[in-house]
Amino acid sequence: MPKTNGVKFPTFDAQTNLAMKKLILCFSFSLFFITSNYGQEFSKEGSKNTFLEWNFGVALIEEENFPFPGASFLWGKTYINEKDLIFEYQVGFAFPTLVTGKLGIGKKFNDTKVVVGIRPFPFNVYGQSSFAKSENGYWIASIEYNPMNSRDRFSNALLNFGYRWYLDLKK
Repeated sequence: MPKTNGVKFPTFDAQTNLAMKKLILCFSFSLFFITSNYGQEFSKEGSKNTFLEWNFGVALIEEENFPFPGASFLWGKTYINEKDLIFEYQVGFAFPTLVTGKLGIGKKFNDTKVVVGIRPFPFNVYGQSSFAKSENGYWIASIEYNPMNSRDRFSNALLNFGYRWYLDLKK
């Protein structure tokens, strides 16, 4: 990877770029069809929550001999339909990448929300679960993996814990 002022930026070969574009395109189409379905189902019954989320965790970086710490502060929305299917997105600030975001789909089981999705930058696929719900929000944990070729990775994997505060509750 080329280095610029001590910051490592990934470089991608043509094959990796094509694979990433296909993956993002497939996920985008999936989200389009799911959200189209959500739009019709929310008119019947469902919920929409806006939230702020603070995360802390570690990145596993191949070149380093220890996990690298990180943190993020995000704003997002969660949509849950009457069948307890979830669509959510979030964007915000992060250290060390400066900006980040996630798109996910999932299922609500009682008070637990299980979501899978993608983080466009740094590129990762993730699984996330909520736990310890309170009146003002709930705790979350996620594990992320970068399936790209090892020389093209910003990090190999991430392990995050965080808290999500409700900004509004609408039924």
